[in-house]
Amino acid sequence: KIIGKEGKVFALFQKLGSHAQDFKLLWDLLKDYKSGEYSAVPWKFIAAIVFAFLYLVSPIDAIPDFIPVLGLTDDISVFGLVLAGFGAEIDAYKAWREAKNALSMTPAIEVTKEEEK
Repeated sequence: KIIGKEGKVFALFQKLGSHAQDFKLLWDLLKDYKSGEYSAVPWKFIAAIVFAFLYLVSPIDAIPDFIPVLGLTDDISVFGLVLAGFGAEIDAYKAWREAKNALSMTPAIEVTKEEEK
């Protein structure tokens, strides 16, 4: 269900400044997991990501988002815990994405009839 809130999540990403790339990476991981493209990840990590995004879009926060600067502090802290606690899984996902992107950018090699002989 959280994937369906992409517009709201991306609007919040813009407010997170320098951390937006980390959040985008987790969002992409969640989408790749949901689509079945990437499944080499523990369910605890997926649960932590979903919880972090639900906390981000939830109107109920420890510190309400309407309070300037402090309002996003708790949201960033929740994501910080996810990033710190699952560093190895995040690195594995980054490596998988880089390999996938490298494969998609590699031109196909055509073998001519002469080369086959």
